[in-house]
Amino acid sequence: MNFDLTDEQRMLVDGAERYVRERYDFETRRAIVKHENGFSSQHWHDYANLGWLALAIAEEDGGLGGNDTDLALLTERLGEGLVLEPVVECAVLCTSLITASPAGPLRESLLARIASGEMLVALAHQESTVRHEYSHDVRCTARRVADGWELSGVKQRVFYGDNADAWLVSACIEGKPGFALFLVEAGSAGASIHGYELINGSRAADLHLERVIIRESALLVSAERGGEALDFALDRALVAYGAACLGSMESVLSMTADYLKTRVQYGKPLAQFQALQHRMAEMFVETDQARSIHCSALAAMQSGDPQRRRFSVSAMKVVIAQAYLFVTGQGIQLHGGIGTTEEYAVGHHYKAAVMFDQRLGDSDFHLERTRADLLLGNTPLGGALHA
Repeated sequence: MNFDLTDEQRMLVDGAERYVRERYDFETRRAIVKHENGFSSQHWHDYANLGWLALAIAEEDGGLGGNDTDLALLTERLGEGLVLEPVVECAVLCTSLITASPAGPLRESLLARIASGEMLVALAHQESTVRHEYSHDVRCTARRVADGWELSGVKQRVFYGDNADAWLVSACIEGKPGFALFLVEAGSAGASIHGYELINGSRAADLHLERVIIRESALLVSAERGGEALDFALDRALVAYGAACLGSMESVLSMTADYLKTRVQYGKPLAQFQALQHRMAEMFVETDQARSIHCSALAAMQSGDPQRRRFSVSAMKVVIAQAYLFVTGQGIQLHGGIGTTEEYAVGHHYKAAVMFDQRLGDSDFHLERTRADLLLGNTPLGGALHA
């Protein structure tokens, strides 16, 4: 894996760093959280103008054709500023699912509108019987009717669902195993949405579908491919989220180090106390280990091997989730009382860590996923185990 950045990647990193530093400081983010949308439409359109929303879309589909490393370089910088806009949810997760659909006018239009910032699409997959997005237990139904399809069911934890222009809804087709993915436009008759704020200031919603009629072409991904397409898109989104966590941890390390250098106790800066130096060293080690396993997941994504991808991405989720909680928790401890206030950033990084710990499968799920691959010998480690 080549760790040297290309000129284009360096421009991407520099541009994202400058944008977050100059236009998305902590006070700006606090103001955005108070907005009823939970994110800024102005910043969303800025991201489109900068090409960030087209980064995950292939060149033949009108995008920039960025790979997973490009996405990680971008989302790491967005993680430093705890950016609230749904870049990963819409421009990575949903675009990957749309790309899995057959070529045609609808796919072309959706990708173009997402890239231009005109359309926000959200995945509506989770239901009351499941704990995470990777579950294939879908109860929402799709039935053929004269005008196309009739969808009925309830979707929960649709991230940014109450502000989406359309939802990608997973539903079972009568007589077919698995689930398919359908496009349901906001405002469709029979569709109602209830939004709520999450712990980190972002938003989610519950979507109720009562005999919603959609056209025939709204079937984007067939039942034969639905599970495979969703697993790949979720893995890709998880790697992008992992990079955002790294950016957040680096931000916590930096602000904590600055605080210890300036806060004086017993006539000397806190940074001179050996016990606190040890804590900072532990935070650095956890961050460095998280970055290492994230690089392994990036290499697995680029390998094209689905078994290696699945194992490496799950291992990455477990390690980064634990490291993220440790680093941000220690950041609060080292700041003392000020670290628990709404007016200081470190506590918000901890809230982001709590969210990541439960998003896209918790540690229990991903540990079980890696264990299953090891026992079946589906990884290099598994091969060694069986040997």
